[in-house]
Amino acid sequence: MARKKNYQANPLRRAQAATTQTTAIQSVISQLVKSGKARIDMEALLGPHARFASNERSIDFTDSLGLGIDDWVWSVLACLQCILLSGTRESSTVAQYAKSLRVFFSYLATGLASPPITKPEELSPLHIDAFTGWLQARGRQRKQTVETNRTQFKNVKSVLMEMLMRGCIPRVPRGYLKNKTLPWQHGGSRQTSLSEKEQEHVANAIKADLVAIHHGRLLLYPADVQALRLLLVAHRQGKSPTPLLELRRDAMTPGLFPGTIHMRTVKVRGRKVRNSVGRAASANARSRLESEDREIKDVVFALAEGAVLQQAINSTEDLVKEAPPRYRNRVWLYRSQANNKSRNSVTCLTSRTLAKAVSALIQRHNLVGDNGKVLRLNLTRMRKAFFDRAFRSTEGDSVKTANLMGNTPRVAGGNYPSMNEARQAGAAEFLGEDYTAMMRGSARGDGDARSEPLVIKITPVRTASDGTPTTSLDRTPVSGCKDTLNGEHAPHDGRNHCDRYVMCLFCSSFGIVGQVDELWRLFSFQAFAKAELEYLDAMLGAERTTDVALEDLRDRYRISIPYIDQFTKRQFPARIVKEARAKTRNGLHPFWVHQMNMSRRAHERQPGTQ
Repeated sequence: MARKKNYQANPLRRAQAATTQTTAIQSVISQLVKSGKARIDMEALLGPHARFASNERSIDFTDSLGLGIDDWVWSVLACLQCILLSGTRESSTVAQYAKSLRVFFSYLATGLASPPITKPEELSPLHIDAFTGWLQARGRQRKQTVETNRTQFKNVKSVLMEMLMRGCIPRVPRGYLKNKTLPWQHGGSRQTSLSEKEQEHVANAIKADLVAIHHGRLLLYPADVQALRLLLVAHRQGKSPTPLLELRRDAMTPGLFPGTIHMRTVKVRGRKVRNSVGRAASANARSRLESEDREIKDVVFALAEGAVLQQAINSTEDLVKEAPPRYRNRVWLYRSQANNKSRNSVTCLTSRTLAKAVSALIQRHNLVGDNGKVLRLNLTRMRKAFFDRAFRSTEGDSVKTANLMGNTPRVAGGNYPSMNEARQAGAAEFLGEDYTAMMRGSARGDGDARSEPLVIKITPVRTASDGTPTTSLDRTPVSGCKDTLNGEHAPHDGRNHCDRYVMCLFCSSFGIVGQVDELWRLFSFQAFAKAELEYLDAMLGAERTTDVALEDLRDRYRISIPYIDQFTKRQFPARIVKEARAKTRNGLHPFWVHQMNMSRRAHERQPGTQ
């Protein structure tokens, strides 16, 4: 009979390991109690060369002592110290645990737990269920999101699991912490990508500030200058926040092709090194920029990410020797101007100092989002915007997009696609019954005419896990159509597609996205409509006639021509609209060139009629 391998640990060894862990944690608790300080100095504990991805350098539970839960405080503090020394968690992760544990201590100190628990040994599954309910009620009172409550519970759960394994809580974990206690809510991430219009405004603001600093017209603190450079690199490269903040001074090397660089970033948590290609400022490109006639009449210095990175490195060469050991190989060094003991000391950008600089940038340029409110700007939104650009550049290829992001298709498709407000408007069925009602009211002079367009109902395009849209739009000479066989003006015979392109703007199946080719087809139709309207006005005269069909067609042209201008100006970035207009001036879409030729020949053959 074949022997079967037994993968179960020896009960005796398991008991000995548990006893060893319990003894070790009790020793740490005794040392903390003797010190009388419910505080961990992570920098002193881990050494000067330890990595700190956030600003948190210490954990302090002193304010939780004397509330009747001292045993909890010492046990939790000892477990956090063991986690730090083990190296299984980043210091920033442990700092987040500490923040959530303060919420747990508040629950314990209120005495709402039934039965009361003052020691870890008294914890039971009933207490966990009661804490979950209290956490949800507290979140509703403070108007917190479900994701915030879930993150707090997950952090507390991680530490409780550690206490169970180390013997601080002498129970079996299975009955305590159930899976899916607070499941994710599919309400969409708050960190949506920046729209093209928002990206354009941010890029112009960064460029204007860097140019003004270069010419001495704008004086900023060194931290704000380094933050502007970092934001430009983030906008161009779409890097993750922590690897970009921890960028090393030797991260940039010459690229394989002229005018390019290689940029290397390290993601410590995932043990990944990513190489990406960027632009370098060549002498020819710089001279060409200086010779061009630009809106900004000053000499524009190189704004490629390679040139900006080199500026950040060169301007901080004198600070490297004075920097702390953990920062000496970082790019984003600066001399602190804070009014405290750290003034004039050399430090590096962190997420907190970057957030302050971003807030100052928004205020200086009065940056507003698509929703009309103050723009929310951070590195996560910029990375998701880079995903959108990569997805469009690769024409929807999820594998190529993930490669540009430095992820697998599953990770990239599950984390980066988002539905911001501009994309909802751009990929929506934006012209339907409301537009027809507006046209009938304002164009024909009815009593309920309104000077402003009605609010159009937005229907977002659903996406699959890899980020590809599940509903496709068919290309037409005007723009896109979600159903050319069964649309409002289609033949509905199951075979022939709709060819009544003049009616596209008045059909609920019509949709448009903010791409140059899409807008080129739309503006080409607008040129055709202008030519037809001029002919109808010349033939029919200024007064309305009794020909209902021709007057209806003329009304549609009168509304659609200015509406296209208003809609594109409101919904899409000026750069995209300008490029599409230029393409239209250079030549109309071939379909509308053909239609205009056919219409002109028909008018010449039958003057005085349609």
